[in-house]
Amino acid sequence: MHSPSELSRRQKRFGRIIKERRDELGLTQLQIGDLGGPSAPTIRKIEDGDAAISTHTLNKLDAPLRWLPGSAARTYAGGTPAADEPMADPRLPGESVVAGPDSIRFEIADLTGLLATAGRLNDAVEQGRTTDAQVVSAIAELNRVVSKLSARYATTMLERNGGPGRQLHPLVEMAFAHLLEVPAEASDSTELQERRYRRWLAGRSEDVDAATEAHFRARWVAANMATSASRNGGY
Repeated sequence: MHSPSELSRRQKRFGRIIKERRDELGLTQLQIGDLGGPSAPTIRKIEDGDAAISTHTLNKLDAPLRWLPGSAARTYAGGTPAADEPMADPRLPGESVVAGPDSIRFEIADLTGLLATAGRLNDAVEQGRTTDAQVVSAIAELNRVVSKLSARYATTMLERNGGPGRQLHPLVEMAFAHLLEVPAEASDSTELQERRYRRWLAGRSEDVDAATEAHFRARWVAANMATSASRNGGY
């Protein structure tokens, strides 16, 4: 059992090691999260020595810091990390920039902030305070991006709360009612499939054939397995 002072010293030491390794790799706190590690606010607390860290969080630090599995936990306990083999440079001869990832994580607070901003801009257009054609066009594009992000969040919430054998909670159904309407034909086949998947998760599967049903079920099972694994890894 560690005394409060010993725990504080251990956390400060660990935070210093994490920051030194992050600086060595040239990574920002935000990039640690993008690479599968803890979020930037969590990294900030860890580096400041102000965080009591779970085993799940420790394990998430190894990959982005290019340490062998278990290194962060061993270091937190007072040991030293073991660096993984240096990553091969993915650049081709003559290339100076490495392409970024296809997707990144974002905080729900960022989404709600974006929704609030889009709402204020739309109010300005509706009330005639903004009439410039370029501004109106930019707001319309912002609405498309926000709608896409909101739909992805809705799909995740429906995967966690709906699906075969589950009665969707009325609050969840009400929150995403506008995304559960009968899908209109869309030029984007991927978006149309997403709309049908959300309806299937909500128990509205009258427009789903057997092959699509099997595909949706496999996707739903995979999503819930990933969620379960993430929950079980924490303390």
